[in-house]
Amino acid sequence: MKLKKRDIKLIDNFLEQKGIKYLDVRSELLDHLASEFEEKSNYSLLEDYLVSKIEFIKSFAKKQQKMIHWSYQKQLLVQFSKFFYKPKFILTFSGLIVLGYILLQYLSLENFSLIYFFVLVGLVLYPLFYQIKYSKAVKKVQSMQSLFTVTALPSVFLYTFSVSKSFLLDNFGLLLLYYSFSILLGISAVIIIENDRKKVLKRYYELLS
Repeated sequence: MKLKKRDIKLIDNFLEQKGIKYLDVRSELLDHLASEFEEKSNYSLLEDYLVSKIEFIKSFAKKQQKMIHWSYQKQLLVQFSKFFYKPKFILTFSGLIVLGYILLQYLSLENFSLIYFFVLVGLVLYPLFYQIKYSKAVKKVQSMQSLFTVTALPSVFLYTFSVSKSFLLDNFGLLLLYYSFSILLGISAVIIIENDRKKVLKRYYELLS
């Protein structure tokens, strides 16, 4: 049975009533349900079919949200790994090590750690501007929300630094590596945000239309 425009609208409204608030997740569900009803369903009434799929809808939505979230975390690790095998990124990594070494020759460990701390804070808070600018999209699109929380892993370094600061300050080499790795993770998150935000925003406007 070929669905009409009003049927598609009915499915969309049904999904919204069932708490599927993110437009991108809802769009995936709508496509799946519409295709299944047209091709495989034995139900004559669309409403009956939708009621029979309530548990599936809830399960699908949870899986989709998790999948989107972890896809960005995976992207973060892939981007981070490029600093160890792609020439232009290796240069950045090497530059950070050299810069850190030079700074440590002229600054006290306390001052160096303070500069490092504020640089990492800046990278972690980088998405905040976009979260405010695109606040409506963040509330309505799971992909946008997950994209702007990709700095969650780099932020862990802020916490662990404050906890293990005295130990790191006593170990010059370890401090240098900790500084480099955490900054690289922060830069990786910024690269992902800049690469993906326009695509996600475009998708958001397509879903609204």
